[in-house]
Amino acid sequence: MEKLLLFILLFPFIGSVVTSVLGYRNNNIRNFLNIVITLINLIVIIYMYPMVIEAPVEYTIPYVMGTGLHLKMDIFRYMFVFITAFVWFIINVYSSQYLINYIHRNRYYLFFMITYASTIGVFISENLVNLFTFFEIMSMASYPLIIHDEDEEAHKAGATYMGMAIAGGLILLMGIFILYSHTKSLDIDYIGRVLPNMGAIKYLISALMIIGFGVKAGMVPLHIWLPKAHPAAPTPASAVLSGILVKTGIFGIIITSIFLMDGNKYISYALIFSGLVNMFMGGYLALFQINIKKTLAYSSMSQLGYIIMGVGLMGAMGEHNAIAVFGTLFHIFNHAIFKVMLFMGVGIIYMITHKLNINEIYGFGTFKPILKLTFFTGFCAIIGLPGFNGFTSKTIIHHALAEALHHSSPVLAYGAEFVFYLSSAFTTAYLLKLYISLFVENNSRYYASYSRYINRRALFPMVISAALIFVIGIKPDLFFDYFGDIYKVFGIHMEEMEHFHYFTFGNILSSFITIGLGIAIYTRFILKKLVVPVKGRRRPDFVNPTTEWFSIEKNIYLPVLTVTYRVFNTVLKGLDDILLYSVKGIGKTAKYLSNIEFMEEYSPTKRMEIIWTSLRSKSAETVEGAGESIKHNISGNIDAISKDIKSIQNNVNGNMTTLSKDIKSIQDKFNSITYSIYLVGGFLVIVMLFVIIFRM
Repeated sequence: MEKLLLFILLFPFIGSVVTSVLGYRNNNIRNFLNIVITLINLIVIIYMYPMVIEAPVEYTIPYVMGTGLHLKMDIFRYMFVFITAFVWFIINVYSSQYLINYIHRNRYYLFFMITYASTIGVFISENLVNLFTFFEIMSMASYPLIIHDEDEEAHKAGATYMGMAIAGGLILLMGIFILYSHTKSLDIDYIGRVLPNMGAIKYLISALMIIGFGVKAGMVPLHIWLPKAHPAAPTPASAVLSGILVKTGIFGIIITSIFLMDGNKYISYALIFSGLVNMFMGGYLALFQINIKKTLAYSSMSQLGYIIMGVGLMGAMGEHNAIAVFGTLFHIFNHAIFKVMLFMGVGIIYMITHKLNINEIYGFGTFKPILKLTFFTGFCAIIGLPGFNGFTSKTIIHHALAEALHHSSPVLAYGAEFVFYLSSAFTTAYLLKLYISLFVENNSRYYASYSRYINRRALFPMVISAALIFVIGIKPDLFFDYFGDIYKVFGIHMEEMEHFHYFTFGNILSSFITIGLGIAIYTRFILKKLVVPVKGRRRPDFVNPTTEWFSIEKNIYLPVLTVTYRVFNTVLKGLDDILLYSVKGIGKTAKYLSNIEFMEEYSPTKRMEIIWTSLRSKSAETVEGAGESIKHNISGNIDAISKDIKSIQNNVNGNMTTLSKDIKSIQDKFNSITYSIYLVGGFLVIVMLFVIIFRM
């Protein structure tokens, strides 16, 4: 049965190639087979549940990737794998309708399925090299999904995504290198027993790894790819980016902070602070957006803040972290469902209108009842309305935050509470802006039903997601019934969760307070400060002033990288020149000291002069007494030959000069390539200096 781990990993990989080949002949067969592949994988994963509950399932293949392929599935990893398989299945069904008018669908499905397989690989890897390898495959395979439209916006988004992914991957790899140099192991379970007992070096290792994973998790200020990639990518890709791929970053942060660092307090409080910043910044920036997919992108950034904060609470609460563990994992599960559904909803709108500007597509869903109802379900879930799944997980995280900061300073405790309530209110405000504009306002341009596009294949995934949101919201114990054994993985006590009551008056009141505050922000701020009147129309347009605001990418990252490159370029070119001149100087010195006389190679002109001298002396002996006319003729011929030789010599010297210039040009180009390598090497040297300092 252990080989089923290998099956759920390789089956999508192999299937992606097979369906890609078949797709060149028949699009429908390819679409159908992709749905079948994801469905079979989901069924196999469900079949594995009883085995995983009984004991972790492990499978090892030696020598793969140099260190062996070590796969593991416990109930903690199973939750990630299950929600990944479920989301990919419903998105595959949705894609068969959404992409019907797209070009390059074969390429899209190939990389879509490779991304799926590599994502599963991340979640079931017990070896850090295996995890890193699948993590990078996932990053590379998702790039073609982002640039699929191949327009200017898509390529810019793809460039930012790849730049951040590569930088994050290099930083993560450096952390793994240093970790291995100190532990001589790549096994997560073993490292978790050794790393917490090390000195200060463990903080450098964990910081590098958290930064590497944090890029994918959209942590501020590493989030810059997220609001660009979501609007640029086709909606199915946006859905899995927001619902699943960012969770690989969260998974890595949990592995690092909890399993490797044993919930270190300093790291935990840093994550709590980072989570609060994400919650606030994501929600605040979402208020201003007029691009509906960019609104959901910043929304994801905010919701990930709840999760990152929850991961920090897992460590900060020590042995009494049961509510933090279950609240965080529950929100990971819930966020995947309601955020994917919201993206599918706006995807249907874009599929028909090919527009994302809220000022152009307002009122689209007013007379589309199923679309309107399903989107409303996701809206209620994300704002935390009682009776929907988002309410339960947010409530548990809120209780964990209050309990963790109970004995801290009042300023810290009240500050965190304020940010939590305000961020939740922001969620209500920007979702109200979205929902009212799309599904309440009236627009005669969109009275049609568009049944050709809004059909079963498009609505089925949304209806399934909406049903799950409602069922889990009414009966949250379903999650704990299926995934309750997670307490064994984290070594926590279940008593706290057994006595936890979700629908108390205080919890419901807290939810309505944040919703009420969100309504106030919508009516008093968004509708008053973020609109401009439009001549000849009652409805004003929303505006987005943030386009003129300070940009982390433009005002910090790009200038810093430019200056860094130029400094390294100048310094390393100088070092290169010093090295070259030193070598030349050594050569000249050695030649001088050895006092070696080198045989002189005469030029063609010199040779002819020598020959002429010899001929002249011989001619004088043999033709002595001959007439003056003969002597003059010979002399004239020799002079003509000398002129020809000098002309040849000048041509040769000119060609040699040109060749020297070409060699110099090639050398400069080669050096410019090495400078870019030195730039990366410089960063690694700086990190290694920190390592040396820590070890001392």
